Amino acid sequence: MFSEDELVRVIQRTVKSRGRVRLGIGDDAAVLRDGTVITTDAYAEGVHFDLSYMTLRQVGERCACGAISDVVAMAAEPEAVFVSLSLPRRARSHASRALRQSRVLSVKEQVIQLYSGIESVCAKLGCEVAGGDTIVADQLLLALTVTGRTRAPRLRSGARPGDRLYVTGHVGSAEAGRLVLADELRCQKPETRSQNPEGGRRMADGRWRAAKGDWRLPLVNRHLCPLPRLTVARALKSRLHGLIDTSDGLATDARHLSDTSKVRIVLDADALPVLPAVKRYCAERAWDPLDFVLGAGEDYELLFSGRRPMPSTESGVKITEIGSVDRGQGLWIRRDGGILPVTATGYDHLSVDHTGKTC
Repeated sequence: MFSEDELVRVIQRTVKSRGRVRLGIGDDAAVLRDGTVITTDAYAEGVHFDLSYMTLRQVGERCACGAISDVVAMAAEPEAVFVSLSLPRRARSHASRALRQSRVLSVKEQVIQLYSGIESVCAKLGCEVAGGDTIVADQLLLALTVTGRTRAPRLRSGARPGDRLYVTGHVGSAEAGRLVLADELRCQKPETRSQNPEGGRRMADGRWRAAKGDWRLPLVNRHLCPLPRLTVARALKSRLHGLIDTSDGLATDARHLSDTSKVRIVLDADALPVLPAVKRYCAERAWDPLDFVLGAGEDYELLFSGRRPMPSTESGVKITEIGSVDRGQGLWIRRDGGILPVTATGYDHLSVDHTGKTC
């Protein structure tokens, strides 16, 4: 099966360096010789977001978080966001559809909602929308290019033997949140879809509201708006060696660190920071929570290595030591008294059955 990693290697062999780029294909973002960091991400309806339970504003928020995270994962300061849109001429308001109404959105209304979501994330991270392009076509597509700046980027290839491995926040939350929303949509009858049995409610703007104390709310929030951990990268930059964000899943991204740094990484299963809500969700479905969080992607947490001690929290964000970096190769996990190779993988666009499943 042809994988995304293999595709990257094909592209690397096909294109040639001409000395203008300090760091090109193979990391979270490219780095130019003047310290400019630049990345681009494409997002498609039915693959990266689901308008059955998301508003266009939420789509803008989530896509902006994902794109800007690549700059943050280079320990750079995000500066400018460029937005290219492919918009259907008249899109159905999915929030209204959930309430059994039939209003459609004009191109103007779509643009306002999408850009409002993108702008809300830019405002929180101190960057700004600086341009882009818009066309009208058959499907909603977004392509976001983000620039940033740093003189000392932190790379996937920076992990060193003797480092400890850390992750911000919690793992598996965003994918569990996606599944919560998908379950609600799939299991409820159309006439009751505006309210779920546990108190979650879809309001007139399409946003999912949780009843007080709903255990699923942190999961849904992390799926809808996985804000990049810029304050952590900024505060700890001098201590970081290898750095990546968890967009493809903990196992896949830890393997990226291992492969590009040419080191052996050993995860500690008991140390992985997993919210009780994720464990509860897995228990209700008789899933192994460890297998789930190893493969669950799009948390956009920072996964990094370093030699110096790290704080347990930074700017209100939890930081957990989850493993070690040694001489050797491969990704391993310490579990039940033994050390085993990790076989779990995250999402791969080229290795899945594309039947509308979001990633």
